[in-house]
Amino acid sequence: MNKLVQNGIASLKPELVQKHLDKILTSAEMCRSKKLCQFLRFTVDEVLQGHGSELKEYAIAIGVFRRAREFDPGADPIVRVQARRLRAKLERYYENEGRDEPVRIKYPVGSYSPVFTTRIPPLDAAITVQAAPTGRQIAVLPFSSVGPEDCQYFSEGLVEDLVHRLSSCAGVRVVARVSCSEFKDLSVNARTIGERLSVSAVVSGSVRMEGIRLRVIAQLIDTKTGVNVWSGVYDQELDGILATQEKISREISDSVQCRLGGLGEQLRSLVTRVTTA
Repeated sequence: MNKLVQNGIASLKPELVQKHLDKILTSAEMCRSKKLCQFLRFTVDEVLQGHGSELKEYAIAIGVFRRAREFDPGADPIVRVQARRLRAKLERYYENEGRDEPVRIKYPVGSYSPVFTTRIPPLDAAITVQAAPTGRQIAVLPFSSVGPEDCQYFSEGLVEDLVHRLSSCAGVRVVARVSCSEFKDLSVNARTIGERLSVSAVVSGSVRMEGIRLRVIAQLIDTKTGVNVWSGVYDQELDGILATQEKISREISDSVQCRLGGLGEQLRSLVTRVTTA
């Protein structure tokens, strides 16, 4: 098959669409939804074979959901319901596992014929990078806590101190603490958080308390790559809550500032190479 599919904003080879389809079908988001996978493959294959205009509720009900030929779309909403589920799953896939995929499969509202498009980077991307402020915008996420109730109070106070210290640093802008609270106790990847909060890095961590023994672990994560660029462990005996919070937050802040400076130099070096190439 050497012809091009032209039902989206770009012309795509069928082999490229099929390869992308196979990725979706084996993804964590889709692999356990057998019927939705059949729905997706059936409709994509029909479009690639030039039968997209024939994809109506009746054809899908017979071909995918094994309904009898007496199927009445008005009495049985199976296709409409599953189409909504499929759209939602595809959206989640492209927000997470498939966020960097160059091909997109979409179902326009009111249609069962998928559209194939390509994700085209904005033409002004280089200009945007050059115009960006030299400072870095970061977020301090709520630290998890393991231990007695006092551990939770200590964790919240530590994060508050850390936000304050980092906000006072030249060239560093910190997202308000209340904006980060939605991620408490949630397992969300750093890239998604970076997009949601428009930050280039996040600080996360945990607090464990056993008697008067305290262990704080903190990490600095680059949201563009998802790479953990720094991690620190702080073991200490609890000798006054405020004094301990101040000491640990100062040490974390100093380390984060140092790593942010290094990342900033790397970014400026990259921009220089791009603009002088």
